[in-house]
Amino acid sequence: MKDIREMAEKYTHAELEACIEKQIREGSNSCFTGENPEETMAVLSKASYVKKQMEDGKADTILDAVRLMAASIRSLGKNAP
Repeated sequence: MKDIREMAEKYTHAELEACIEKQIREGSNSCFTGENPEETMAVLSKASYVKKQMEDGKADTILDAVRLMAASIRSLGKNAP
């Protein structure tokens, strides 16, 4: 969670999306490098979601945005077959 918070504080949504694209294309990015590619993508994707919620005015703080993300993840699990 610390990495997600730090990325959301440091970068804009557009910058995080650019890092995700670069990670997919080149296997590296300038925003965050995790223990493995899966962790890197997970942190970047979650930070991007959190930042987007804040930039769209759906969350006032990072904590509020993380709560929205957690609720979204839980709702996906409920709809799984």
